[in-house]
Amino acid sequence: MSNHEMTPHELLEKWLDGEQLTDAQQAQVLADPETKPLFESAQSWQSMASSYEEQAAPSYSSIAMPELKQASRFQGHWMQWGMAACVGFLSLLSVQLWQQNQTLEQGLVAQQTQIATQQDTMQQILAQMQKSQNLQADLTNQVLLTNRAERQVALDDLLAFLQTQRAQDQAILRLQLNELAEQVEHAPLQTLAHNGGQ
Repeated sequence: MSNHEMTPHELLEKWLDGEQLTDAQQAQVLADPETKPLFESAQSWQSMASSYEEQAAPSYSSIAMPELKQASRFQGHWMQWGMAACVGFLSLLSVQLWQQNQTLEQGLVAQQTQIATQQDTMQQILAQMQKSQNLQADLTNQVLLTNRAERQVALDDLLAFLQTQRAQDQAILRLQLNELAEQVEHAPLQTLAHNGGQ
């Protein structure tokens, strides 16, 4: 990975490990709102550690003076390294906390996305169910209308059949009456008289 591709957090870790940053890299770290306060805090601690002044040891005797100076020098170096280590530890801890927060935020975003997807799926299912209910109601209405129409047609056919049957019966009855009238009209008089005598 080239330096241009490194994130501000990676550049901050690199600087805390003791590596020097270029002006562009330092500007990149300072431009990030999360790494800027960490970088400035670490710089402040290092500046305080480097400007630590050793206090002169009291002159008890000329024999004990070198040992006291050496102990004071050792104590000063130890304080500088201790403060630098503390700054580095706090900075690394801050970076780790930031990374954990990023992971939690990503997890929350993923959960929210999943919940939104599930809600969309439920809405689609409800819409499909509503459409199915509407279709079922339409089919029921069509069946009822069809049954009514079929019953009406059946009734019309029955009435037409009865009317036709009645007309045929009346025609047959008229024919029979006409035949009977003709028979009576053309019958011999004796037959009529004989029938009348009986």
